[in-house]
Amino acid sequence: MCRQMVIMNRLSLGARELGWEAWVLPKGEVQEFTGKQLKEAIRLGKDGIYGLSLSEDGELVLDREFFTVNMMNKVHINTLVPMVETESPVNLFYTVIGSRKGKNGTEYEVVSSRYERKRLTEEKARAYLEMGIIASGAKLEGGEIVAAPMGRGKCEEGGRADG
Repeated sequence: MCRQMVIMNRLSLGARELGWEAWVLPKGEVQEFTGKQLKEAIRLGKDGIYGLSLSEDGELVLDREFFTVNMMNKVHINTLVPMVETESPVNLFYTVIGSRKGKNGTEYEVVSSRYERKRLTEEKARAYLEMGIIASGAKLEGGEIVAAPMGRGKCEEGGRADG
């Protein structure tokens, strides 16, 4: 069975990596993986996995094809800190998982690093991107929002999640 998964958070105990949390589309289930399981899943390519990719030497790195610039690291119960230090004091990132045209322009479906799912107007999405609150799934290019392509893996459905 093919799954579309967005890696949302790293799980750590101090500096030691314990694993990773993924948001599984389209139902919105949360699933945890060890680093070894995640590397193998990416290597096999059966599932569409976004947010992390493998470097040439087989290590997990931020997925530039999915426009991932940062993600949260859970270092303690209810404590999220950015993996990549920024000047912004954010304790929550959003990932764009879909978009649709609405009456008032394009709306972007996002999931937060605390698994809140909501839709943002184009103006709000642009502001979040400018502030670095949207850390993956979209980027600003020439003042326009560009959503990352989804459809990796051997999934027959492909496409972005809507709904």
